Amino acid sequence: MKRPLLIAAAAGAYLVAAWMVAPGFYDGFGPTQPYNWVCPPPIAGANSGVSASSGHLVINVIDGTSDANTAFTADGQMSVSFLPGAFQAAGKTHVTVDITPVSPCPNSPDLHFATNVYQVTADAPLIQVPPTTTQCQPACVAMLYSAISPAPSFVYLAASPNGPWKNIGGTENQLLVIRADTNQLGYFVAGYPANAVNKNSPASSQLLPIAVAVLIVGVLIAGIPLAILRRRAAGNVDEESDEEDDPEVTPRT
Repeated sequence: MKRPLLIAAAAGAYLVAAWMVAPGFYDGFGPTQPYNWVCPPPIAGANSGVSASSGHLVINVIDGTSDANTAFTADGQMSVSFLPGAFQAAGKTHVTVDITPVSPCPNSPDLHFATNVYQVTADAPLIQVPPTTTQCQPACVAMLYSAISPAPSFVYLAASPNGPWKNIGGTENQLLVIRADTNQLGYFVAGYPANAVNKNSPASSQLLPIAVAVLIVGVLIAGIPLAILRRRAAGNVDEESDEEDDPEVTPRT
């Protein structure tokens, strides 16, 4: 295989892997930003002294319809995005939303929490979308989780920090971020059932980028001896050509 083909294959493998794990793959293989815990686990180490942040947002209301907007904490660990008209805001000029990390930390015997618990409040209720409709929910919750703990399976919602906790689903289209739609505000946390075997460990979530990096390096290394052999072969051809171009020396009689 020619060297340009090897380089093209490596580039193609990189692009495929980048597409599958974007956008986190583009950030390289360095350590991720430490998670700011309210109640840090022992494995958090030196980051245990960093406090989680809160968030505040004022959403404009025009003719009874609230604007689309996103509330998020200052550290970016929790956000709630609202569709246009997400709130029942008749007679209001704005809606205020607050996100607060909960302390002391709630616990549940039925769940393993992989993030902080956050309380999301607003001075207007969300619209209620019938469960049979195909319309999106009025709000979407996005929660960043730590790379040092097992990845959560779902986002959970409760009216009280003591539960009961309701599974509202969970999808991941960004590295270390889990999302879920909701038509209610309250207490949110990401985690997985206590009796579940969580296969989304921090190590396994990084296997694909590492494997692709090894593949790329292997392809490039494999191309080195081929390039050396081609260069040597080209050198030999040049030497033979020089010998043929030299005039014959006729011996004197």
